[in-house]
Amino acid sequence: MSSSYQGDGYGAVSMRVQGDRLTGTATGGPCGFEPDTEVLSGEFQDNVLVGQLLLCQVGPQCEPRVHQSALVVFNPEDGAMTALFRLKDGCRSPSLKNDAFLLLRPLSHEADATEPPVRPASAVALSDGAGSSAAQVAAGLGRQGEVPPLEEGQRQLASGNAAVAQRHFELALERDPRNASAVVGLGASQLALNDVGRAVRTLEAGRGLARADVQFWLAYAYHREGNRVRAREALRKAFEMGWTPAGRTSEAAPEQALREDIKDLDSLMQQQRARKRGPVRAPAGAGNSTP
Repeated sequence: MSSSYQGDGYGAVSMRVQGDRLTGTATGGPCGFEPDTEVLSGEFQDNVLVGQLLLCQVGPQCEPRVHQSALVVFNPEDGAMTALFRLKDGCRSPSLKNDAFLLLRPLSHEADATEPPVRPASAVALSDGAGSSAAQVAAGLGRQGEVPPLEEGQRQLASGNAAVAQRHFELALERDPRNASAVVGLGASQLALNDVGRAVRTLEAGRGLARADVQFWLAYAYHREGNRVRAREALRKAFEMGWTPAGRTSEAAPEQALREDIKDLDSLMQQQRARKRGPVRAPAGAGNSTP
């Protein structure tokens, strides 16, 4: 199977799929690639291509071309392929948007002009009801559009792809540093990857956003760090800001880890609210009467 994609800052990339393995070649473009240079290769794991991307770079002490490990997310809804990269300090890449973001869209006009490719025996066609991402890359031409990084990050995190999710949350925060949902998502991704110290720093930096869920995840990060006092204090602030245990799937792990403190603080907050309401007065005329 073969198809063509276009990158906003990468140029045309011709994709070829064999089973679950994909290779992409490019000619010219911002990097001035020689004809049919292999720029992308890897194998699909569900909707994520795990492989390498060839990047060109500019900047002092930067290699002109470098192979970067890549987790490329394929969106079956529009056929787009996206990935995030972190270049070395001082390096820039004309092949990436904002020196970080790769977006490859299928070329719809080629989809109309190209006959359906013959699939290899190992590949399963979409019409058979299979969800093979490799088959979808070859067949999903003509659908365009960029997936919002916050939305994609949340989807990837829910699917257990924490490393992919982390890159999308980082991009969302580059676009809007005050996006509290992206802060929570990035911290949760880092915790899922056991990068506890970085998660603490991420969530501490988001405290000024005054969001209860930021405080809740910070409590969990402190708990993972082994700091019980700070964990309880952050959890208390989350309660004060309106967080309540609600059995949310996304918060299952921290709720389980913090269950004893949650139980104590939930009871304490209910008592405080009851005291603020004051005693309930009996209606006028009520009382015990003697016959």
